[in-house]
Amino acid sequence: MKNCYSLLTFFCCSFSFVCLWGQSKAFANDKKGIFIDLNLGAGIPFGELKERFGFHQIIGGGLSYEPPPGRKLSFGLKYSFAFGNTVNEDVLAPYRTSDLGQVIGEDGLLNNVQLKERATWTHLYTGSIWPLGHQDVAIHGLSWRLGVGFLQHRIRIQDDARSATQLNSDFRKGLDRLTNGFSVLGFIGYEFRSHSGRVNFYSGFEPILGFTEIRRSYNYDLQNSTLNKGRNDFMLNFKFGWYLPFFIKDDSALIEY
Repeated sequence: MKNCYSLLTFFCCSFSFVCLWGQSKAFANDKKGIFIDLNLGAGIPFGELKERFGFHQIIGGGLSYEPPPGRKLSFGLKYSFAFGNTVNEDVLAPYRTSDLGQVIGEDGLLNNVQLKERATWTHLYTGSIWPLGHQDVAIHGLSWRLGVGFLQHRIRIQDDARSATQLNSDFRKGLDRLTNGFSVLGFIGYEFRSHSGRVNFYSGFEPILGFTEIRRSYNYDLQNSTLNKGRNDFMLNFKFGWYLPFFIKDDSALIEY
């Protein structure tokens, strides 16, 4: 995942420099546009999600329609992928050796199978900026968003040696605790959009409330079924994002970038 961070940072910086260099101050200040959103973040779980996972990191993106500053609301779509190394539910406990806590592979050797967090969420949202202070250099202020969408998370069983074949089949579906459902997204933070169109970023806190259900019909490790059991999965994330704007000219129906 370190490579994902490096690639995203390089792409964000390079693409924004090339695409935004030619925009004029007057044009960026007074035009609507399509904004591409690239963001990174980290978060912590609450509620029932805290019983399963711990701290996680996030990489995400989005696309939004932004009206001229001070007019109406923006609308957009956001997608995020979260990953973490802390899993509090040891679904492999019945299959580990009692002394070393490892799994025996098909070659008869001990295999250090790891458990990871994987989660995704997608939301449609609306929001706006409440200006703070002078707006001479940029449109900036308190940014808020509210959206609805879909949250999904599961336990990833990572067998790097690929020797524990019993975990590389459909058997793992009875262990991964696949859970998904309706969710609500919020955001409150600071947003900055320069009049030149070259510097556009935001940072702030993103709470997510998930009203989810367990989707696997049977839990092999617990020897029971929790299919369609309701859960309250909450998390609080901190995000930093960079916008790549493409402004729309009303008179020519063209997009300038």
